[in-house]
Amino acid sequence: MTTTQDVIKAAMSVAGDAAEGRLDPADLDAELVATCRELVGTVAGPDDTLWSLHLDIARQVLAMGGVTLDELSEWAAVLRQRAGEPPNGPDLSDMPAVADSAASEPYSPKTGGPSLPSKRRTRREHVRAPAQYRHR
Repeated sequence: MTTTQDVIKAAMSVAGDAAEGRLDPADLDAELVATCRELVGTVAGPDDTLWSLHLDIARQVLAMGGVTLDELSEWAAVLRQRAGEPPNGPDLSDMPAVADSAASEPYSPKTGGPSLPSKRRTRREHVRAPAQYRHR
């Protein structure tokens, strides 16, 4: 257990190092960042005791413009996919699965050209967060 005496000795040691120029602010900043990352740098989810702190930090980062619009759009798409919503895009519900115009004839199976897909996709395949944003 840390006693009052231990705290005083540690403070005097730091004060002595500062007075003699042995403390480098860049080293102190790097150590502070490493300690903070160790304490709150991993987000485990809503059951984590630090969840409300993580939300506060995330909101502040967003408020300060710390996430680009492109990245934010990517995350919005990931969240929509997780929620089972169809991806944003043009409404293709009235588009025929196989073109039936004269312009499509050279590509029909009858002429030996490449065939059109018989089924169009209405949903994206499994969507994952972009690699640079995945938890490491």
